Amino acid sequence: MKHYLLLAIAFTLGITFAHELHAQGGSNYSIFGIGDLRHTLGASYEGLAGTQIAVWSDYTVNLANPAAWGAVKSTRIQGGFRFNQQSISNGQTTSSQNNGKLEGMAALFSIDTALGIGASMGFYPFSSVNYSLTTPTTITTGDGRTINGEIDATGKGGITAGYFGGSVRLTDNLSFGMSGLALFGTVSSVVQTLLYSSEAYSSINQANADFRGYGLKLGWMYSPIQNFTLGAAGSVYSELSGTKELRYSTIGTSELSSDTTFTSEFSTAMPSSFGLGASYQSGKFLFAADVELQDFSSFSYRSGRETFRSTLRTSFGISRVANFAPGTAFGDKIAFSLGGGYQQLYYNVNGTPINEYYGSFGMQIPLGNGAMLDGAALAGTRGTTTNGLVQELFGRFSVTISIGEIWFKPFPRD
Repeated sequence: MKHYLLLAIAFTLGITFAHELHAQGGSNYSIFGIGDLRHTLGASYEGLAGTQIAVWSDYTVNLANPAAWGAVKSTRIQGGFRFNQQSISNGQTTSSQNNGKLEGMAALFSIDTALGIGASMGFYPFSSVNYSLTTPTTITTGDGRTINGEIDATGKGGITAGYFGGSVRLTDNLSFGMSGLALFGTVSSVVQTLLYSSEAYSSINQANADFRGYGLKLGWMYSPIQNFTLGAAGSVYSELSGTKELRYSTIGTSELSSDTTFTSEFSTAMPSSFGLGASYQSGKFLFAADVELQDFSSFSYRSGRETFRSTLRTSFGISRVANFAPGTAFGDKIAFSLGGGYQQLYYNVNGTPINEYYGSFGMQIPLGNGAMLDGAALAGTRGTTTNGLVQELFGRFSVTISIGEIWFKPFPRD
């Protein structure tokens, strides 16, 4: 079956690049900074509300902690789809918007199960930008006339992380993993001012920013007693830099009146992150919790109404673990998970801290021959309607398919 897995890898790579991997899912708050930061890849950990720093899996690539890769017993490839739905309210009116996209791709190679040696490579959304805002505006002309209009702001794109790394079991109860990251992507934004008058000009401001950077991720998983695991993971980054092109245009009733383009270089510090996790399995149930910190106070990209601060993410998850022993009923081979979390986002807007709260539910269904189907639904709230801001109710629905087979055969050791 090796050639089928190779074909699947090539196919997944093809559709990923064809649909521009820099993720385009998020909220109107993704207008700030570099957008929404992503912490998971696939539905398996999404069902646990993103809890994964100390969670082993036989089937899923752990994005937060590369030390977990050695637990996978087969070479695997995974990819999926994510759908986002937002309901946005300013306290007086409510609007809805949604979007869907293919997720990134990850391949994991189980090289030596006895020594916990595994390697993984792939691409995943590092940040996501997708917003659409309309703000009414009114101007007064020199002769006292009033002209109404609107300001439309849209943005899309994000940053993609390509990674490659490996893991190894150092002792019977301690594993270590490391991966290198390459960050790249484009964020495009348009601000258009429309005045409801045949005598007025409209203006269009377009910006395209190309990002690049590098990073290193380290992870440890330690099991001091049976069924109990502690995890730690951290990332360090180079400066995030790139080129930004700004185009300013004014348009009359029938022709372009002016058009000016500026190009500039930019760079900003990309803060390190650090997280701790713990998990414990009791019978059929796994209990896990995470906490992760990242200080954006030195971050300086495109600051305006927002000021940057430390971000804090905490989450917990409970999973009914699947049983694949011979003779097990199919219902017991299905894993179920629940979770919840809180995230202090990395910015204040108009002096107001922006936070989100969410809950999740997930399922993992075996498809036979080592294939798994994961589904997860996550719902929550973000922001507030006070101080001229908006509150968002969001739903995120993801589906991931993972297939695998044994590539590296175990051999006897003295």
